[in-house]
Amino acid sequence: MIVRPLLQGDARAALEARRAAVRHSAARDYYSADILEQWAPPPITDEAITKFLENPDGEVRFVAELDGKIVGLAAIAPLNCELQACYVAPEAGGKGVGTALLLALETEARKRGLPFLKMDASLNAESFYKARGYEVRSRGEHLLRSGQRMACVHMQKNLPSNT
Repeated sequence: MIVRPLLQGDARAALEARRAAVRHSAARDYYSADILEQWAPPPITDEAITKFLENPDGEVRFVAELDGKIVGLAAIAPLNCELQACYVAPEAGGKGVGTALLLALETEARKRGLPFLKMDASLNAESFYKARGYEVRSRGEHLLRSGQRMACVHMQKNLPSNT
């Protein structure tokens, strides 16, 4: 497995991995077709790729590859100390891809001097993050870019420096 920074040419494959992860893993917790359609709409269009590459939140993004195929996408928004994404395609589940992506994000956050990472975790991801040291702060709602609200778990992990 390789975890590396996202390149412009990776956008479609990264968004496809994200879409597959949402459609497969989140469907059991998010029963509303509206939520799934707006969180991970089909198909991945050129317009969606352009918007993703515009990167309005200044995200630092990583992808994971297995056998030359992008199977994961992760991102932080350093200005907000926010973990924005950590998605693993279903075919790569259980192979350490999510953990490797999360470690890359945390390493990057520490390099940038971030004291913590916070997030609005999806319901299906809560146990993954808890097992890696993230603590539940509260339960609430996350607002998707479309305006659709979805249930989430507000979580945070302190990142002591390595010095």
